[in-house]
Amino acid sequence: MILKKRISGKSRKIISLPIFVVLLLSLITNILIIESNGHVLQAMSSKSSSLPVTVGNGTNNSNDKKIQVQQQQQQLPSKPKTHEYTLIAEDTTLEIAPGIRVDAWTYNGTIPGPTLTATEGDRVIVHFINKTPLPHTVHLHGDHASKEDGVFEQVPANGTYTYDFIAEPAGALMYHCHVSPVMQHVRMGLYGAFIVYPKTPLPPAREYVFVDGEYDTQNQLNPLPEYYFFNGYAEQYMNHPLPVKTNETVRIYLINAGLSPAYGMHIHGTLFKAYPSGIWENPPLKVQSWELASGNTAILEAKWPWPGKYVFHFHGIPEERGAMGYFDVTNATVNAVDGKDISISKTINMNDWQMNLTNSLQKADPKGKVTATTNTTAPAKNNNEMSKMVHQSSPSISSSNTSTEVSVVKGAATLGSKAFSPSPLKIKVGSTVTWINNDNNIHTITSGKPNAPNAGEAFDSGLTALIMPAKTFSHKFTNTGEFSYFCRLHPTMIGTIEVVP
Repeated sequence: MILKKRISGKSRKIISLPIFVVLLLSLITNILIIESNGHVLQAMSSKSSSLPVTVGNGTNNSNDKKIQVQQQQQQLPSKPKTHEYTLIAEDTTLEIAPGIRVDAWTYNGTIPGPTLTATEGDRVIVHFINKTPLPHTVHLHGDHASKEDGVFEQVPANGTYTYDFIAEPAGALMYHCHVSPVMQHVRMGLYGAFIVYPKTPLPPAREYVFVDGEYDTQNQLNPLPEYYFFNGYAEQYMNHPLPVKTNETVRIYLINAGLSPAYGMHIHGTLFKAYPSGIWENPPLKVQSWELASGNTAILEAKWPWPGKYVFHFHGIPEERGAMGYFDVTNATVNAVDGKDISISKTINMNDWQMNLTNSLQKADPKGKVTATTNTTAPAKNNNEMSKMVHQSSPSISSSNTSTEVSVVKGAATLGSKAFSPSPLKIKVGSTVTWINNDNNIHTITSGKPNAPNAGEAFDSGLTALIMPAKTFSHKFTNTGEFSYFCRLHPTMIGTIEVVP
């Protein structure tokens, strides 16, 4: 129906009511679409500004689109797979610090054993073969049935066992032998990392695995062992720093396979993100240090906008006995390859690089000769043997009032009997010996042997008067005899002095 209205004496046709309503609704819809598109464009602009910056001049639109597509593909959940691993318990000898070779019980010949990986929901089959004289197991942390737990089903010498389970939950887990005394079996080297990735892939990062371990050459049940280390070698990441690029996310899977009380992991130059107990579903915390007890794990994420050297370590005794390293953060080159040189849209997994480094340092040798450490628990067999050793190593001092210097050499904390130069030393009664600390660490000069009840009775620089770098400590020897000494902070550092008439 057409409506008519008389205006100024004239009759005019106007739009019918239904058509008017349709036009009004169309107008409103167009306005909403325009406004909605504006919000979408604004959201897209905001989202694009948070994307990682590409390496280069930043004007390559096709490269930006490629990165966005790759990131979208990474968010697709993966389908379940089956992973099969073989772990072989083997006895061997390994180097755990410069010049220190020890007996080791290992999975596949290294400390720690190989890193096992799977995605949550994947089937994992572990074939365990025991080629040692003692019974062992593989106890994996995570959710699984009792028969897959590696406790009661001890595997005897030359025996085998197959563990078959579904990987869950997602996070940083671990595995180790669970035969009593567990402390000894773990400290001897039977442990490793088990990383379970979430079904939805993680954001890009440069990923490292740190497995903390311990070793004591005298007593593996000692609550404060001689050595603490990441991935089986003391201070390996001080001498071989970990490469990182500025503004990359560094993701650390931290596994504490040590048996000591909890210590705090500290990373320099940044407050970092920590996922409690290494479980991805746990809300992260922003922390300056993260305490980690024996048998627990954490996932840490850090980032640096500035190039430089950034130290990481367990606070306290472990950092003084080998559990320290640093990240070498540098700027990416203009032609850096994404996923190889820098992590922009692709994750870079450094685990193979780490394992190859550990293998090259440990130099596994089943027939290797273990480093003699008898000086820390017993004196030389007789004076003649000591005299021969002294004459070969250092000259006698003729004057009774002579003062002689002993250098605490660089890297002393992991050098054992080579930490002092000269050592052994022969002097005349009444002589004064001055130790000068040429190392970068603090030390003590303490008479006796580690853990001995009479340690420090003859002379001691003392824990309250630590010898700082470039500082000295002196002691005058007024009695004849053989005097052994060590560092309280680094008990593998040992020296010997023979005082003659």
